[in-house]
Amino acid sequence: MKTPTTPTTPTTPTTPTTLITPPSDPALASLFVGNGVDATTGEYLLPALDTHQLARVATGVRLAGDEIADLQHKSRQARRTRYSVVEGIDPNDLAQAGWAAVFPAVADADATARQAAIRDALAPLLSHRRAQATAAGDLYHEYTGERGYRAGETKQQYLARLGAGTGPVRPKKVPYYLLLVATPEEIPFRIQYQLDVHYAVGRIAFDSLDEYARYARSVVDAETGRVTRPRRATFFGVANPGDAATLLSADHLVMPLVEHVERRSAHHGFTVTSHLGSAATRDRLVEQLRDPPALLFTASHGMGFPSGAAAQRDHQGALLCQDWAGPGNPALREHYFTGEDLPAGSDLRGMIGVFFACYGAGTPARDEFTVRALGEARAKPLAPAALVARLPQRMLGHPGGGALAVVGHVDRAWGSTFLWIDAQGKGKTMRHLDVFESMLDGVLAGKRLGYAMEAFNLRYAELAADLSERIEQIQLYDEHYEDRELAHMWICNSDARNYAVIGDPAVRLPGAGEHVDARADRAPSHPITLRGDAPGASEGSAPRREPPAPREAGPGEDVALEDVEAPDYGWFGAKGDDQPGVLAKLGKKLGDMLGDVLSDAAVLEIKTYTSDDLQSVAGREPLHAGGARLRAYTRCALDGDTDACVPVTADGAVDQALWAAHVEMVKLAQAHRAELLKTVLSLFAPRVKP
Repeated sequence: MKTPTTPTTPTTPTTPTTLITPPSDPALASLFVGNGVDATTGEYLLPALDTHQLARVATGVRLAGDEIADLQHKSRQARRTRYSVVEGIDPNDLAQAGWAAVFPAVADADATARQAAIRDALAPLLSHRRAQATAAGDLYHEYTGERGYRAGETKQQYLARLGAGTGPVRPKKVPYYLLLVATPEEIPFRIQYQLDVHYAVGRIAFDSLDEYARYARSVVDAETGRVTRPRRATFFGVANPGDAATLLSADHLVMPLVEHVERRSAHHGFTVTSHLGSAATRDRLVEQLRDPPALLFTASHGMGFPSGAAAQRDHQGALLCQDWAGPGNPALREHYFTGEDLPAGSDLRGMIGVFFACYGAGTPARDEFTVRALGEARAKPLAPAALVARLPQRMLGHPGGGALAVVGHVDRAWGSTFLWIDAQGKGKTMRHLDVFESMLDGVLAGKRLGYAMEAFNLRYAELAADLSERIEQIQLYDEHYEDRELAHMWICNSDARNYAVIGDPAVRLPGAGEHVDARADRAPSHPITLRGDAPGASEGSAPRREPPAPREAGPGEDVALEDVEAPDYGWFGAKGDDQPGVLAKLGKKLGDMLGDVLSDAAVLEIKTYTSDDLQSVAGREPLHAGGARLRAYTRCALDGDTDACVPVTADGAVDQALWAAHVEMVKLAQAHRAELLKTVLSLFAPRVKP
């Protein structure tokens, strides 16, 4: 196998040069180099595997009947349509596609109380999505209790309980966007993979209620315009010396994607920066996250630790940067970037990350790969329990403001995602970047992330269906096959399955020229500039409009007042000018503010909490952060629709005393709303002519 040459640092980030020689040697295709470095040895997590080993693995792989049927359906559907939803539904519109939060079904009191606290912490996001998904119909759901996911269920069993079957998504049965609010022990990664074949699926799992609350507020802030991020896409490509995996990803993944996004900048309006080779250091990544881009794409090794190691929970899947000297050299703590390295003062709101790295999104509990590929007797434990990687978890729940989402890999990542090997060994290895280009084009154009990930889901469905069919032909009819062919199909299938969204799959970046509606209580992003000749007008103001010179009166003639134009100092705007004056701007701002007041008054939510420790609750925001429990809830719409959740005692009876106190609070809130509406309407009444 030819050893790629060491990359050089590009002179300018946006005009990259070729880092390594294209892999024209057919021998390159005979070995599959995996991603991931063992933190204890500095060696690869797995040895390179040849095609003969993988071919033997592939012929023994069988998928469950219902699973392969679903994958085959998805593959056939992909040839006819671009979407996973039924015809006539716009997947990018939540009012048509719907949205749901999926919780695990829990029974014991402690788990039920914690789940209620999590839902309360997520209230801003849940209310935001409810408003979007119910704009044209009731396509919003929170699957909890009996409708939550039950341990041990298959994907098909769970969907059947919800009233959905195989095939394209019908949002009236189950919404297209599904947010799993659960650890991978509560809802396994395999369920996420399988649901993702047709649905747009994401996951959040935090250690604290504060992180849930911060993430919810951060998403709402980004989507309602409280925060905007510059339209900048940053690419970070590590190429460690003597390391085939990162040299290949730098030259054949990151570099071509930089060029692709730059070529399409006129369409999406993003500027592009890149940090490749020797520039892709840990310090440089820290620097980039002090003022984060809207999109951050990284390609590197991910760190792997022995199961149960002290550092595993916080450092598994960390991004190994250019600081590492390459295979055989120790991978030290100062060489990799993980959640605790995020700058404390960073504001990540409005940002999406994409990490091509081993374990970059999470780690399953058991290593099934070594059983199949290396012939080991039993699956080795990868971790004491399946886990979401700490870096994306910390990014989403960051105290300074959380990121929208992170796309990453669960388990090991392979170069087969972007390198396509001729199955018959007659052609050269080629780049295959369609799924990455499609995903990036979609994200930068304003598609919701789960919808933009559809190319990855289609690739997995097609590869899995083709592999299963090919193996069936071999096993039933003893058809001839090449080791290279099956090895390639197997590794591509295994790799394609494991991409996952950590975060809400419905998040999105604003499209080019799109202005997100901001609430009136947000400070204007630009100061108001007085137009005309008002005192203190800046040189950057609009050109001064000179009033016409007064005309001298003739004998016995008075000059009409209308012949002299009084200076208006820009208060009302110029005649024939489409720029409003200051008073017009203030009037619009007042109108927007009143509109927001009416919008807020349209739905009234009253929550009643209880606590055994008032001292710890006082002054806390949100209340559950101090240990308070949500015991009663009422939601009143302006049209009279009302939802209520009644508190019950341990024996199942209605807690009359608590409910009576809650009802009084509802009455007070309704009275305040009535007075507010009366005041608002009185401001408009004198201006409304009959």
